[in-house]
This record gives sequence, structure tokens and C-alpha cells, in this order.
Amino acid sequence: MKFSYISLLMIISLGCFAEDKVVEMDPNDIQMNGYVHKALPEELLVRIKATTDTFEIVDGMSYEKAVDLYKRDLDPESNLVIWEEMARVYNLFCKSRCDTAAERMDVYRALLLRSMLPNEQALARLQAKVITASEAANIVSQYKLEAMPIDVIQK
Repeated sequence: MKFSYISLLMIISLGCFAEDKVVEMDPNDIQMNGYVHKALPEELLVRIKATTDTFEIVDGMSYEKAVDLYKRDLDPESNLVIWEEMARVYNLFCKSRCDTAAERMDVYRALLLRSMLPNEQALARLQAKVITASEAANIVSQYKLEAMPIDVIQK
């Protein structure tokens, strides 16, 4: 469910026959899926709340909106794991700083990009405004999951 109000191009994985290709898309060109789940398990809701508590100050995504989006997700658990890893690294870095909105956004964008791209590609696209290149490299290196572009189903 990686959905963000940030106006950066998202890296999208489109399934095309036997091969996958990665293309960039403007988030405004993507239509949301209908609801896949009527309700989500309580343990998932608690975990969603933890991630929105971390990131709402940065991306404006409320708990209610996040739950709505996770209900539309084919695999909410897998995507939540990604957001939890982003939150882990974000909280670790921001424990001693992130006093400004610009700094919080730099860290968030670094992690969002890293969740979709390998370290080097994430850093090349970051365009940080406050954090240094060294800090950005440190942030993305702490993200331990494999890069996972957003899957989009072409209709």
C-alpha cells in the first residue's frame, strides 16, 4: 500500500507477460483498488497505528486513511512490514534530531525510496534538502529489507 501525498515519482513494477519491467509513474495517474478486505485483524490495526503515529507528521496520512488503504491492499501484511522497517530506521535516526519538517521529510523520502530501490539508486534520486549525503547513506544502509517496487495491476 505504499501511498504517499508526496509529489515524487513512484517506482512501479508492472507485470508484463513473463517479464517484469520497472517504470516511473506519477501517483496521480494511479487508480485505487476497490476493497479486498471487509475488516482487518486487530493485531494488524495496532501495527498500522504505530506506523501512522510515526509518519503522520510527515506525510499527513491519518490512521483512518491508512486503514482504508490497507483494506484495499491484496497483501496488507507484506506492505505493513515495509512500513514498520521504515519506521524503525526513521525512529532510530530521528531519536536525536529531526527537529524540522524539512529534515523529517528528507529522512522519510530516503526511506521511501530505499524501500523501492537499492541503496545506490535511492541515494541518487533523493535530492535531500537538509541531511548530508553521509547521513542519507547511513539511513538507507540501515534499512534491511529487499527493495520492493510497488506492484500495479494493468487493466
